[in-house]
Amino acid sequence: MNKTLTNEEKSTVGEKQSIGEKRAIGEKLSPEEERAIEEKRAIIKENGGRQENILNILLALQNVAEEGYIDRETAALVAKELSMTETRVYEIASFYSMISTEPQAKYVLEVCNSTPCYFTKSDEVVEWLGNELGVELNEATPDSMFCYKYTPCVGACDIGPVIKVKDTVYGNLTKEKVKELLADFREGKRDQ
Repeated sequence: MNKTLTNEEKSTVGEKQSIGEKRAIGEKLSPEEERAIEEKRAIIKENGGRQENILNILLALQNVAEEGYIDRETAALVAKELSMTETRVYEIASFYSMISTEPQAKYVLEVCNSTPCYFTKSDEVVEWLGNELGVELNEATPDSMFCYKYTPCVGACDIGPVIKVKDTVYGNLTKEKVKELLADFREGKRDQ
């Protein structure tokens, strides 16, 4: 026999309730949750606030997300604000490789693997990252601080090889520069 949970029981089951779950059971949102929603709405508006701007909107929201991805609640908000279905928002988010629908490492290091960067030794950058981080390509470090992966051309062929982190491109990389970059991120000197 299935028992229907009261609102109080629901709030104690499992982990923290999502904003969507709270709304579904009529629970009031905290001021922090309300502020987070308003910040996301502002980002949507700043990036055009229309369906044809969805990719820019999703990228901007992903860049400010603590775990670096588009979660279900954010997708639902985008869908509502742009008069789209959640399914359509997820289709778009899952189609483009630069949008993630799963939690990511704090710093996703995108190594350009276009032809010009390949000729400037982007494969060595990947090798250096593997040695420094102790994980394989597309794997997060145990502390979830770093992940590295290949990405198509980032438009910085003149300074290859390059690593892109969110909207910042780091170029003319050497083994020493890669070590310095990782150390700076660890120490919060280059916080994104």
